[in-house]
Amino acid sequence: MNYLYPIFINLESKRCLVVGGGEVAERKVKGLLESKANVTVISPDISEYTANLAKENRIIYKKRSYKKGDLKGFFLVIGATDSGEINELISIEAKEMGILCNIVDSPHFCNFFVPSIVSSGDLKIAVSTNGKSPALAKKIRKELENIYGSEYAHFLDYLGKLREKLLKMKNINDKKRKEIFENIVNSNAIFYLKNGDQEKFKEEVEKWILF
Repeated sequence: MNYLYPIFINLESKRCLVVGGGEVAERKVKGLLESKANVTVISPDISEYTANLAKENRIIYKKRSYKKGDLKGFFLVIGATDSGEINELISIEAKEMGILCNIVDSPHFCNFFVPSIVSSGDLKIAVSTNGKSPALAKKIRKELENIYGSEYAHFLDYLGKLREKLLKMKNINDKKRKEIFENIVNSNAIFYLKNGDQEKFKEEVEKWILF
């Protein structure tokens, strides 16, 4: 049974370390940058893409192997090396220092797992298999991507703006506001949006907003 506690972490301006310079490390760096983290990479060699990030000063790059003490001051570390010895060293040090640690393809060394992500605007869905099968998580992610397309990003933007508008209206209490949103999200509004029928979408939404 999966006892992991699901959580989304704000990494903006947090110091995060990636150890390794191959394709997997590159993907981890991309993900951390998308989360607005301050990224450092330690590796004797890195991919061309990661090297360009360093040249643009978007990451800090230390051209050497990992050594004990490198985790000091970091919030999170991802180990993506081919060395089991280095991976274990990273894991042990992270545990001692209370740092979030993920070692690629080594769940026994991790205290968190990076889920497979479906992302559409502000909508983000995470899929976890408890570290047992990244391949299955990827399959499920692709299936969800077909279900929750870009129309959900637009729908969510609309709902966010509507929520701000309704919060300012003193004649609508919490109970009524909840009822309005439940009616909208369970209506045919998303169907019309998916089919590009803005007029029908507007009509469907407005019939549930009773001022």
